Parts: sequence; C-alpha cells; structure tokens
Amino acid sequence: LLAENRHINRLIRRKYNFLHFINESMHLTNKKYLYNDDLTVLNNEFNVFIAGSDQIWNPVCTGGVDSNFFLNFVDGRVNKRIAYAPSLAHASFEDKILNEMCGYIEKFDAISVREESGKKILKNNTSKNIEVVLDPTMLLEEKDYKKLEIKPKFDKPYIFVYMLRGTKEQRCMIEKFAKKVNLKIITMPFMEPEYAVWYDFKFGDFKYWDAGPDEFISVIKNASYVFTDSFHSSVFSILYHVPFFTFPKVGKAQMSRIINLQKILNIDSRMVYNENDINCVFQKKIDWKSVDEILDGKRIISQQYIRKVIRKYDEGICL
Repeated sequence: LLAENRHINRLIRRKYNFLHFINESMHLTNKKYLYNDDLTVLNNEFNVFIAGSDQIWNPVCTGGVDSNFFLNFVDGRVNKRIAYAPSLAHASFEDKILNEMCGYIEKFDAISVREESGKKILKNNTSKNIEVVLDPTMLLEEKDYKKLEIKPKFDKPYIFVYMLRGTKEQRCMIEKFAKKVNLKIITMPFMEPEYAVWYDFKFGDFKYWDAGPDEFISVIKNASYVFTDSFHSSVFSILYHVPFFTFPKVGKAQMSRIINLQKILNIDSRMVYNENDINCVFQKKIDWKSVDEILDGKRIISQQYIRKVIRKYDEGICL
C-alpha cells in the first residue's frame, strides 16, 4: 500500500509539471473546452482549424473514431479544416473504421500526414491530395529549444533510457552495455500501471519520476547515449545529435513511425532485437551533417505547406 501511494504521488507530481509547462509555455484560449462541450461555438472565434499531430487519427488511442479529432464540429461553409501531420499509426484498418474516418477526412480542405503508410491509406480511399510532412517537434531546430532547456539533476556522464513498453530482458541488455562503456543509467519510468515494467523500480542509477517536458529534452541533450522505444525520444536524440538505440515497440503499426523516421533521414537502422544488435548499432556512426541537411530540406517543405494552406484559405493570416 505504501509503494502504491508513492507511485500515485509521483504520477500527481509529473502531471503537475506537465500542466505547469503547458500553462507557462503555450498560448491557450481562456476557456478550456472538453469533449462534451458544444465545440461548434468555436466557429465564431476562429477561421482556420488545424488537426494535428501525433496519433489523433489512431482509433486505438482515441477509443474509436472520435469525430472531434477530425474537426467535425467545424462549419465548412465559412471556416477551413486543415490537417498537419496526424499519425494513423496503422498500415491497415477494418473497412467499417476506415470508411468512417475517410468520411470525415473528405471534408478537409488540406491534408498532410506524418508517415508514408498513412499517405498511402488515405490516397487509396479518398479523393484528397495527401502530403507527408515532419512531426511538428522537428519544425524547430536545436537552437529553438534552448529557452526550454534546464540543467539536469545528474551531472556525470550517463545513458538515458525512456521505454514506453519493453521487457526486463531489454533493460538487462542496457545494464550490460552501461558496464561496458562505464556509464551510469538515467531513467524516466513510464508510469501507467497497465503498461509498467516493475523491473523499472530497481533499474537505473537515477530516476526522473516527476519530469516535465523541459527536463525530458534536457536529459536527452546531455546524454552520451539514448535507449528507447519512443518516437519522440528518437526525434530529440536526432535533433541533439545523440547516438540512440531503438527497441521494437509492441505492434507493427507502432514500429512504422520510428522506422519511417530513420528512413526519411537516411539513418541506418538503429533497431535492437538482441544483445548482438546493440554491438552492431554501437559501431554505426551517424553522419549528423547529412542528417541535418536532409532535415533542413524536409523542414522547409513542411513549413511551406503550413504557409501555403493557410494563405490559400485566409489571406489575412501570414506566418
């Protein structure tokens, strides 16, 4: 019971740190709108509505096809619907689900997605032109994140581990690697009880139980290596030029996001399925100059998409 109470307190502190970051760092409406609210009133306040990004079009994450994430409340006669980099996170869907999703998507004025697999699905099942753009976290450069960074609590060289799922065996592999390179292990344990790996309670030399987004990016920036099964841990490892190792996330659909990211940036596979793979990935050197050049090009295309679709539908708005 005592351990359970400690875990609940950690969850509360982490949620508080996230909410504090959101309130301090983002421009929000004065009113907070909830699922059950009448969202149609927003048509009187805004001209352009953007849906995105991450897995808002993944019905597994949203508890079915949620019409709010498809901007079904927007009055298309006077206002515009735009999609920026939502992830479908699946390579295929049941016909019933796909038909419902595509019915909403047909109402959009401009659509972009995050993965080629998502583009393929929508292109084959709608009449829309679909573009592939960067995840919005990659629209910014490393220098843009400096104002959010804070000094890590741990000041010795370390490996950072952020696992959303995974196994005890994977964590044991990381421990062996840490001994090999003589580095400490810093972890940010995933805290949903349903998916928690209880080995995490003893795994690592230092744990960030209550970290917010600012600590998350700062710990990645200062790491010697990153081990993860998370898309956004991979993203920030790339932005900060930190060598990273990627464990397969449960489910083919979840893997497509990470594999696609490495593919579009021409990064040799960083996937780790066993201990030998860690040694192979360790030997691979990432050409960060080439990665940055590709990323700069993709960034320009993605920024141009946003400017183009907004200017097209509302000449009064210029980014």
